[in-house]
Amino acid sequence: EWRTIGFASKKDNQKIYDRFRAACDAFYNAKREYYNNFKNVMSENLKLKEQLCEKAEALMSSEDWKKATDQFIALQKQWKEIGPVARKQSDAVWKRFRAACDAFFDNKSRHMDAEDVKFEENLVLKQALVSEVKEYHMCEEKDKNISAMRDFQNRWNAIGFVPFKEKERIQKEFNEAMDAHFADIR
Repeated sequence: EWRTIGFASKKDNQKIYDRFRAACDAFYNAKREYYNNFKNVMSENLKLKEQLCEKAEALMSSEDWKKATDQFIALQKQWKEIGPVARKQSDAVWKRFRAACDAFFDNKSRHMDAEDVKFEENLVLKQALVSEVKEYHMCEEKDKNISAMRDFQNRWNAIGFVPFKEKERIQKEFNEAMDAHFADIR
């Protein structure tokens, strides 16, 4: 637009041009400074995100499920708080971080699935023990009966955990079966 307008009077032309050029220079200097700062910020963000990747990769093989889960959640929160990085590196650094998170949570899921199977097996064992307690016939020897009750209790404790939703029900069945026999002993 400046060029299409044409010249001003000879005495004012240089003054007006210098004023226009100063405004343009101020704008372009500010723009250059802004983008330099922005690049520095994005570079710093990249370093921070790479540090988070390193922390996640160090944690991904952890088997302390509760502690590591909390740490991964904190790392993911920190990731969101860090600003953007350059497009060239953004995808790569995100995939690296995501891979470490996914590896941990996949391992945790496999472990928990195995635990669930074990808990189900323990439930079956405890149900069989409850049936055994119910079918136990008291004999005349009090010491033998007490010993049998202790054995039932020790075997119960040795079996381990059951699924959480079944815990109270199976414990109640066992206690009722044991209490029925203890009433006979008393």
